[in-house]
Amino acid sequence: MTDQSASPPPKIRLAACLVVAGFLFAVPAEAQNRQQQQATQTQADAQQDRIEELQRQLTVSTAENENLQHQLMDAQREITRLRAMVGNLAQVNQDVVAGMQNPNAPPPAQAQAPDTGAPLATQGGAPGPRADASDSNGAADAGGKLLPPGAQGQLGTLAESALPPVPTPTPEDAYANARSALVAGQYAEAETAFGDYLEHFPNADNAADARFWFAFTQLARNNYQDAAANFVRYLQAAPNAPRAPEAQVRLGMALAGLGQTRQACGAYANLPRRYPNAPRNIRDLATREARASACPTT
Repeated sequence: MTDQSASPPPKIRLAACLVVAGFLFAVPAEAQNRQQQQATQTQADAQQDRIEELQRQLTVSTAENENLQHQLMDAQREITRLRAMVGNLAQVNQDVVAGMQNPNAPPPAQAQAPDTGAPLATQGGAPGPRADASDSNGAADAGGKLLPPGAQGQLGTLAESALPPVPTPTPEDAYANARSALVAGQYAEAETAFGDYLEHFPNADNAADARFWFAFTQLARNNYQDAAANFVRYLQAAPNAPRAPEAQVRLGMALAGLGQTRQACGAYANLPRRYPNAPRNIRDLATREARASACPTT
C-alpha cells in the first residue's frame, strides 16, 4: 500500500513526459525559426539591393534615351527644313522660269562710214571743207569752228555734274535679281537683295512676296529672330495671300529655332483653323514640324 501510494499515477507520468518532450522539441524549432528568419532577411536585403541597382540603371538609361531622343528630334527638324527648302527652291525655280521674259536684243552697232577723203557737199553744190581739214593755226570742230591752239588730239574732262546719272533699277528688275539669287541658293545675297527691294520699293506690287522671301532667306540662314519678325509682318500685311499658310508654318519653325516650343506648336495647331484650305504639302510640313517639336496631339 505504501509503495503504490508513493508512485505518481500513470496519467501524471504521461503528462510530465509530454511536457519534457515538448520542451526538448521546442528549443530546436525556435532555433530553426530564427535561422529561417535570418535567411529570409538576407534574401530580402539582396533583392532590395538588386532593385536599387536596377533603378539606378533605369535612371541612367532614361537620361541617355532622352538625350538620344532630343538629338533625333533635332536631326528630324533639320532634315525637314532641308527637304522643305529643296522643294520650295524647285518651286521658285519653276516660277522664275515661267515668269521670265526673253531679253530684248541689243541694238545693232551703227556702221562707221569709210573715210574716202572726198570733200563734203554743201548747200548749192559747192564743195565744203574736207572732214579732216584743219587750219594751220588750229583744228576745226565738226561745225567748222576753230579750236584753241593745242586742243587738237586732247580729250576733254567732263565735270561730275555733266556725267549721265546712273540708271536706277526698276522694281521689276530689282525683284528679278533678288529671285535669281534665291534660286541659285545664294541666301546671303538674296537676303540683301530682298532687303534693299523692301527699302526702296515698300509699296510695290511684289512687296508682300518680297517680305515672305526676305523672311525665308533669314530662316534658311538660321536667323530665327529676324525671320519670325518678318513672317509676322507678312501675315499682318497679307493674311489672305497665297503664301500665308506657308508663312504660318514657317513662323512656327522660326519660333522652334528660338526654343519657343509652345508658341511654335500653337502656330502649327492654328493652321487648319486659320487656313482650312491650305495646300496638302503645307499641311504635311506642319505635321512633320509638329512631330519634330514633340507637340501634343489633339
